[in-house]
Amino acid sequence: MHGHHTHRTHHTHHIPRGWTLLELVVVCGLIALLSTLALPSYRDHVLRSRRMEALSALMQIEQAQERRRSFQPSYTDILGAGGLDLPATTPNGLYQFNLSTVVGTESSAYSITAIAQGAQADDSPCQRLGVTLSAGSRQMVSGPDAQLSNTAAINRRCWGQP
Repeated sequence: MHGHHTHRTHHTHHIPRGWTLLELVVVCGLIALLSTLALPSYRDHVLRSRRMEALSALMQIEQAQERRRSFQPSYTDILGAGGLDLPATTPNGLYQFNLSTVVGTESSAYSITAIAQGAQADDSPCQRLGVTLSAGSRQMVSGPDAQLSNTAAINRRCWGQP
């Protein structure tokens, strides 16, 4: 008995279905939520990494002061020609430097302040980073303004310290 056996194959055609309006709204909502959570931390990361440019330049200024002081009677308050021959801003222009000495203490003291410029000026409370050398003691300070009055915890964060 050879019955004729027929194979029936069901071809299911998947018609590509578009997104419903509700699905699009939900996906857009999720994207918006994730970006509001991620953007501030990304922005903080960018500001923090740019701050490294200031820290590096401050260190170069300090080293230049020490080299100069090794054969001069005093530190200088001149960044450019006739002083340390260094630029007044970081390579990307994100920080401007002020170098100062106090009359009568030039042989043992000076201060440098890095002041955030342009987009980096949003880096509150670390807009200003200051290094003061006085009689061999080095102090690192920071602040949102010329007072450089951050608390110890915020100051450590500004300087990238634990």
